[in-house]
Amino acid sequence: MVYRAGSTSRGFKSRTSIRARLGVMVLSGCVAVCASAQAQTPEDSLYAFYAWVLAHPSLGLPASSERTALAALLSPTLIRLLESASATQAKCVESTPRGDKPLIVEGDLFVGNYEGATEIAYGTPRRDGDTVLVESDLAYVDQRFPKAHKHRAVAWKDRVEIRLVGKRWVVEDVRFSRDRTLIGTIEAYIAEGRRACAPAKHG
Repeated sequence: MVYRAGSTSRGFKSRTSIRARLGVMVLSGCVAVCASAQAQTPEDSLYAFYAWVLAHPSLGLPASSERTALAALLSPTLIRLLESASATQAKCVESTPRGDKPLIVEGDLFVGNYEGATEIAYGTPRRDGDTVLVESDLAYVDQRFPKAHKHRAVAWKDRVEIRLVGKRWVVEDVRFSRDRTLIGTIEAYIAEGRRACAPAKHG
C-alpha cells in the first residue's frame, strides 16, 4: 500500500495565475519575512508557504533539513506530525523485506494533487479571530503535452487555515477536496504505519 497526497481531474480554470518561477523567486525573501515575528502577516505566511510548496513538487515527506525550514511557516502541531510520520516511514522501510515496496508517502503532501502544483491564484483571506482561511485556485501543467491537450492541465481549489501562534502567523492545516485535510492525511499514514510495519527481524 502506498500513501499518496491524492489527485483531481477538474478542468483548467485557474484565474490570474502566478507562474511557479515567481514563487521560487519570492521564496527566499518571503521565508525571511515569515521568520520575523514583528513584520509577519497572514499573507506573508500564505505566500511563503506556497513559494516553498511550488519549489518542492512531489516531495513526499520533507527531510529533516526541510522541516527546519518549514518550522518558520507551519504550526508546531504540523511539525511534530511530520516528525512522527518520518519516524514511522523509517520503520516501514526497515521492516519491509528486500524486493517489496514499503509503505511510504509519495507525491505532493501539501496540495490536493499527486504531481504537485505549478501555478496558483490566491483567493481573498477571511479572518475569524486568530484564524484566517484562504481558498485559492491551484493548477498543474504537464509540459509533455501540447496546449489544449486534455491531459496537459489540471486545476483545483485548496483552503489553507492560518493561525496566530504567539506572535507568528503559521499554516495550521490545508483542506483538500472530499473532506480531506493535511493533518488527517498525515495522521492516517502514521496510524496505518504503526499497524502494518512490524519491527525488522534479525538473525
